[in-house]
Amino acid sequence: MWIKKTAKDAAGDGSSPVPTQIVSNEEFPPLPQTADQKAVEYHVKELADKFAARLGTTRREFLKSTGGMATSFLAMNAVFGCSYRVTEDEALNQTAFLEGKPKNQFIFDAQTHHVKDSITGPTMFRTLTGKAGLNPALADIAPGPDTLHRANFVKEIFFDSDTVMAIMTGAVIGPPKHHALPTPDMVETRNRVNQAAGTRRMLSHGLADPMDPAFVPEGMDWQVNELGIDGWKCYTGNPTGAWRLDDQEKAYPFFEKSLELGIRNISIHKGLPLPGRYESYFRPDDIMRAAKDFPDLNFIIYHAGMKHMMTMLPPGESGIEADGYLPWTTDLVRMQQENPDVTNVYPELGAVFGHSVVTHPDICAHLLGQLIDGFGAEKVIWGTDCIWWGSPQWLIEAFRRFQMPEALQEQFGYAAISDADKDIIFGKNLARLYDVDVAAARTAIPADALSGMKSAYIEHGAEPSNTQYGWVAV
Repeated sequence: MWIKKTAKDAAGDGSSPVPTQIVSNEEFPPLPQTADQKAVEYHVKELADKFAARLGTTRREFLKSTGGMATSFLAMNAVFGCSYRVTEDEALNQTAFLEGKPKNQFIFDAQTHHVKDSITGPTMFRTLTGKAGLNPALADIAPGPDTLHRANFVKEIFFDSDTVMAIMTGAVIGPPKHHALPTPDMVETRNRVNQAAGTRRMLSHGLADPMDPAFVPEGMDWQVNELGIDGWKCYTGNPTGAWRLDDQEKAYPFFEKSLELGIRNISIHKGLPLPGRYESYFRPDDIMRAAKDFPDLNFIIYHAGMKHMMTMLPPGESGIEADGYLPWTTDLVRMQQENPDVTNVYPELGAVFGHSVVTHPDICAHLLGQLIDGFGAEKVIWGTDCIWWGSPQWLIEAFRRFQMPEALQEQFGYAAISDADKDIIFGKNLARLYDVDVAAARTAIPADALSGMKSAYIEHGAEPSNTQYGWVAV
């Protein structure tokens, strides 16, 4: 059974700012909470009660503070080992927490979502999930008000996190009338945020469907010339018309027209497959051929091509296979290593970093270690899949604090992940692909109107939601 994460959190006495189980955006069934995650949840509450009492506040209020964030990582270290840099002083003293925080860091999120404001009934994700038999009850459940819509999106992304730029994206699942966020709505969010800020804070994808006869070239011309999209989002496993990147009849005319229109960045959902007969279309085995044939395009591989966390946890929840194999992602890395002349493939961390970092940090270490080893830190792209995960701040803190375990460095030859590596992954890599001047942005953004709104929000008692908007297993 699945329930809304917001409902679970509302029923408790304060929720951890770092989720203690996997949250699903409805594209896949979430894993049940593991024994280790239950232990983390227990330790978070235990430590929060102790620290809140010392500070004279409630557990709920404490967990919404910077101390609550630090406490979550203390609890994770207690269960998983010392995977995160964190001290008890950070839990008890906001000044100590802020002293360790990088100043004016450029964080550019490649994958952010909300749903169109007109959605009051089930989304296409939910309907498909219900029909697939994963949880039939989902098909009739409507999203709650002010959770997955535009206004809350802006709050969660820009007011409650250190994100400074983001790309608005969507999913090509089903026909356009059923898209959770059609291209015009995506572009409207970009335009509204940029107009309010007075600076360029958001970019927007267009939605690409080469299997739709009206897409090439009419739909492409319209989205590029009329809407001014910044790149494409593709969903090769679309049930209404699945396709492969190396299909010369369907995909290549789309790529050729993209270059003609001046669009070089193509983001593709790979991994996290819908169940059943479409699974093969989510595999990353079609990427290298397309990347070789179109060297002037950049292929940004969402979710780093990873299949699913379910395949990575063997019975007993003891970790992953001894050889460190990550289904599909390890394959993608090997393909890159076998084709070193291919320089236009970029793995993105959306969802899979969040899945692994709260389930088993060793899985996260293998993920980051393999991607950096195979592609180089300069090719790994930061993305969060928020606001399904709520505010991306906990993901940002997790990545900042994450340390490559020494045992895995010795066994697999992974390099330690330096702060310099993290800095370029957080935003500079994506900025390079979209021709964003980072130095200019670092000067303009802190002085823009959106930063002023954020400052006022914080001064008047910021109230982070401390929840996520996807679904969890119970």
